[in-house]
Amino acid sequence: MTEATTRASSDVLLGVWMLGLAGFVDAIAFIVLKGNFVAFMSGNSTILGYAVATGHWSLAALSVTLIILFFIGCVVGASIARWAGSGGHRGVMVLIAVLALVAAIVANTASPQMGVMLIAVIGGLMSSALASNTDVKVGLTYVTGTVVKAAHQLVAGIGTAHPWAWLKTFGFWSVFAVGAALGGLAFHGLDTASLWIAAGIAVVACVLPHRRVPADQ
Repeated sequence: MTEATTRASSDVLLGVWMLGLAGFVDAIAFIVLKGNFVAFMSGNSTILGYAVATGHWSLAALSVTLIILFFIGCVVGASIARWAGSGGHRGVMVLIAVLALVAAIVANTASPQMGVMLIAVIGGLMSSALASNTDVKVGLTYVTGTVVKAAHQLVAGIGTAHPWAWLKTFGFWSVFAVGAALGGLAFHGLDTASLWIAAGIAVVACVLPHRRVPADQ
């Protein structure tokens, strides 16, 4: 196996793992926050528009807060990936794990809503984790874009030597969907204790193979 193939494989492994985690926590957030998300900002934007139009100001405030927290996570993740050198991606993974543990503690000892809202920062971090200098060219939480890209690849592959290349991209959607299903099942069985599972998944991500990016990239 060549170095490039090994590098791409590690990117895909980490991407799949984080996609599953994103689906897992987003399903839990949807239940706890009664319809809002921590990884699906398009959904929160739609809810924000509805809330403003109908005068549901507390719902609007929640949606705005989640979007801001997600944005902060994206900025922090991108900053670490850019300026932390070869250990940048590992640093993002460690931060995700730490925040997941904090969120689980808060949700299980103080406020389920506050704990889950913290995960919006993790959603942003996950979106930045493989956003640059990797071979995973789909957004970790942008599932709509992933489905669209798979459709374009399907059409582009017709009559070529690689007609099934789109299945790899479409597979990222299925990972998110399976993660969401497992998150929903876990919450119904364990309530907020299911966030400890999410924290465990995040901790495992810290030891998965990572791309080592030269410091000058």
